This record gives sequence, structure tokens and C-alpha cells, in this order.
Amino acid sequence: MTIAAVLAALVAATAITIAGTNGGRAVDDRLRVNARSHASVSVTWPKRRGATRYRVYRDGLLIGETARTTFTDLMLWPATGYRYRVEAWSRSRRVGTARSSGRVRTRALPQSGFPSPFGPAGIWNRPLAENPPIHPNSEGLMANWAGRYLRNPNMTLRAYGVPVAEVRRSDPRYSVPCTKYECTLGAFGPFRIPVTAKADPGEDGHLSVHDPAAKREWGMWQASYDVDAGRWSASAGAAVSLAGNGIARGGKASGNAANFPLLGGLIRPEEILYGRIKHPLVFGQPGIGPGRPVCPATANVATTRDPLALREGTLLQLDPAVDVAALDLPPWQRTVARALQEYGMYLRDNAGTLTVYAENPVARGYDAWARVGLRGESTGFWSAFPWRRMRVIAAGNC
Repeated sequence: MTIAAVLAALVAATAITIAGTNGGRAVDDRLRVNARSHASVSVTWPKRRGATRYRVYRDGLLIGETARTTFTDLMLWPATGYRYRVEAWSRSRRVGTARSSGRVRTRALPQSGFPSPFGPAGIWNRPLAENPPIHPNSEGLMANWAGRYLRNPNMTLRAYGVPVAEVRRSDPRYSVPCTKYECTLGAFGPFRIPVTAKADPGEDGHLSVHDPAAKREWGMWQASYDVDAGRWSASAGAAVSLAGNGIARGGKASGNAANFPLLGGLIRPEEILYGRIKHPLVFGQPGIGPGRPVCPATANVATTRDPLALREGTLLQLDPAVDVAALDLPPWQRTVARALQEYGMYLRDNAGTLTVYAENPVARGYDAWARVGLRGESTGFWSAFPWRRMRVIAAGNC
């Protein structure tokens, strides 16, 4: 075996000792921690006598509990070291504790970039055509948009973003009722929610629960967890198959006004790290026009009578003739601008300002936006950003 192979093996598997007792004798067990990808780590350990469950901690944060002797940690940052602890519990007490002697390092982000959670059948991986049809009144709509609705453009980083929680088979199942509007959260039956899941602290209380194995998402509006009762609820929400067209069906309330899945169009911190976003974006603005939704949205909640205001589902594109590389912008804004040229952005919600939606990393247990140098609740776009070069893509009503 080469020296490089030996070093790789040492990084991939970190042995640790479980300190416990068995009939008054010290017990020496082995636990293995292995990086599986740029975002996941597996932790395995021998069964502990008397233990009925195991609590798994990452850098001091409780990330899960399982009756099995294996656990997969998810949504980690690429090429980063993590330390783990496992506690073995009987029904009444702790019977052993494991602490890593070193950090296991996740793999680098693959050359293909951050993987899409959506299948190929929907809109969320689809670039615009080279010469897409332009709305016949695009100039008038955009002049009105720039004059009335282009206010303090920003990208969410924390508050009013969308926390994302990825599930594993050891996570507990919940039946989540919708307490305000009729919804489809129960379409697939009870679903798993990780212990790390947290709703956005803003009044929308968004939370996206993503099952990568089943290719499903449960998007919640005003999600809430009752600690005393051990129950989740939401004011509204939708269960969506990400393998299909990626749109919540009409006639029911979902996690946002357009009936898009909350994962749809969401900017993830890893995409800024990678320097390219390979999907359409979603945005909100202070004023939704009256009328039917624009396809592919299946709902429209008007907040103004302005006949020129955009409706839910409207797709905007940055003019491809704009030379993004020549603009006086930080790298992350150039990344957004290129995505607007290649994929565009869909109107998803009413908002207090022009808002491009991104992930709130609160459910990860670490600040992913700080890893790419972005801080604060949101981050504003510079005045040089070419918002006035946006145009409306033609689409029919739904």
C-alpha cells in the first residue's frame, strides 16, 4: 500500500473508545467514523450490553437517536473536519460514552457541483431555451416593476429563508396537521423529521423536510414544534414528489403562495462555494398582481389591484447580452446573475422587499453562509446589479 493510500485510510476511519463498565470491568469497544461524501459521514459502533438506544452528537450537538449501531450524518460542509460522540443509554441511564480521538474530514465538493434534489421531469433543472419567447408587454411590465416593486433587493441568508432538514431512516415519524388551511402534508402518510430540524424564525416559519432516498419533500408554512407534547404542526404545507414535475397540486395550501416546493429554486451555500447555480431561482416582491397564476404556479394570492403587477409563477430572465464578468460585483452576485441569464427566476411569494430566496442553515447546526463569507440576516445586491435588464418570459395561465 502506498503512503498516500495509508494516509487516506487513516483520514477515512477514526477509531475511538467507549468508556463504560461491564460487571465492574472497563470495556474497550471500537467505533468507526467514515466520510461517505462531501456532505455525509457514517458512524458505526458495537452493540452495548444493556443499551436500548444511542444518542449521536456532532461537535457537541445532538444530531440523532437510534436503536441501531450505525448512523449517517448529513448536510455537512465539504472538506471539513468533524468530531463525534455516541452515548449508549438503557431505559433509565447512560451505560457508555464514545468520543472521537480526532476529526473525520468530509470529501471535497464534486466537480459536477452541488447535486439537485429534483428529477429530470420537472422545471427545477431546466435551463431556458437559447431564444425563449418574450412576453409581448415585457418592457411595460418591467418598467412598472422597476418603478414600483424593485425595492432594496436582497438575498436571504437566515431569517425569511428556508431551513432544510434531510431525513434518515432512524429519524422519528410525525403526523403533521395543518391548523389554518387545508393542505396535503399527509399525502404520503406520517413522515420523518430530524431532531435538528428548526423552522425559520421569521413570521413565515418555513421548513423544508427532504427525503433524498424517497425523492420527496414536505414544505411547511409556519411550522412549529411543541416540545412538551413532542408534536409538529404547520399552518399550511404540501407533500411533493421531487421525481415528478416538482409542483404542489392546486386547490390546497402549500408552503408558499405559488404552490412551489420550498426546495424549488432555493439557493444553497454550496452553490455559491462552487460558483455556479444550475437551476431557476425563486423570488418574492412587495405586490402580487390580480388574476390567475402563471404556469407553472398553481395558485396566485393577489396583494395589489395593479394590473401590471406580476403574478405568481411569472418567470424573469436577465438579458443574456449583459456582460456579467464586466460588472463591478462580488463573486456571489455574479454567480446569481449568470443563473438569471441561464435559468431565470420565478415569482413565488409576496415579500416586503425584492427577495431572492436562499437556504437558512439553522437546521444544519452550523453556519454554512459564514463558510463562504456571507453574514447577517440577509445580504443586499450592489447598485451595479443589472436588475433593470430583466425581461418577462411568455407563459400561459394555469
